[in-house]
Amino acid sequence: MKTAKQYLASDFEAVGEIIKENLDPNEILVNSKSYELFKSGGKKIRPTFTLLVGRLGDPEKYQDVLKASASLELIHMATLVHDDIIDNSRLRRGRSTVYYEHGYLQAINTGNYLLSTSLSIVSTIKHKALHEAFSKAIRDIVDGEIFQLDHQFDTHQTLDDYYTKIYRKTALLIELSIKMGAYASNVEQRILDALLIYGYHIGMSFQIIDDCLDFIGSEKSLGKPKFSDLQNGHYTLPVLMLRDESQNFSRKLNAFDGSREQLDELIEDILASDAIDRSIAISNVYIDKARSAIADIDEPIRGYLMEIAEKLSNRLN
Repeated sequence: MKTAKQYLASDFEAVGEIIKENLDPNEILVNSKSYELFKSGGKKIRPTFTLLVGRLGDPEKYQDVLKASASLELIHMATLVHDDIIDNSRLRRGRSTVYYEHGYLQAINTGNYLLSTSLSIVSTIKHKALHEAFSKAIRDIVDGEIFQLDHQFDTHQTLDDYYTKIYRKTALLIELSIKMGAYASNVEQRILDALLIYGYHIGMSFQIIDDCLDFIGSEKSLGKPKFSDLQNGHYTLPVLMLRDESQNFSRKLNAFDGSREQLDELIEDILASDAIDRSIAISNVYIDKARSAIADIDEPIRGYLMEIAEKLSNRLN
């Protein structure tokens, strides 16, 4: 059996052509930097879901699926550019960020250009429910960015706050990816309902694993410096779990002023605890629920969705 990447190889070529045509790389810096971001790689998880789900619907509608896939990749890229501004990040996917290399205004313009290009592509798809889902998700993504910024360095945020953040940051876009593929190709509602349960749980697991990798992954695989979430005041599941059970750690977290010495102490405490292992266990519960949700999805799509779930759960190995 082919891998999902092999199965969708020609589709991704078509998506790439749509993005290239619409970004129109030229001498204008914003256009060129936007296209460089696309070429730099990434997992392309979101368009993968759109393309796979689109295969379950009407083959004659597949050109719209390709457009939806392209628009989602551009939205994801826009959120990364804006995240780099919020986090003052120097690196993204092993390269200098637009923000670090060209400054605040160019980074804002690049993110906005990616977003507007995404909107331009999706506007050519004629499907009311697709446009309603797309516009609502855009608003929710922006709300999520604001919510994350409001909780930066917030030592009193709850676990529910954390789950809200990661839903808006990751699971929401995966749900949207599934909806876009389903609406664009007229997938049956009962199938879409099952896929959305899968997408929610995959998204939550994906972000929890990402948050654990910030402590135990390699900078090469992360594409950004290790410990950047903690350093930038984005307190993730391992941090919050340890905060709630250790008064000593909680005091250190409350006193954290961004210094390297204090950061190193916090990191040492987290790595010496079982907070990361327990966070991984929670991620695995989400993965199991995702697997269960797609029991009745037709092959080979079910197999490829299961493949993605396995790869996500094995990223720590």
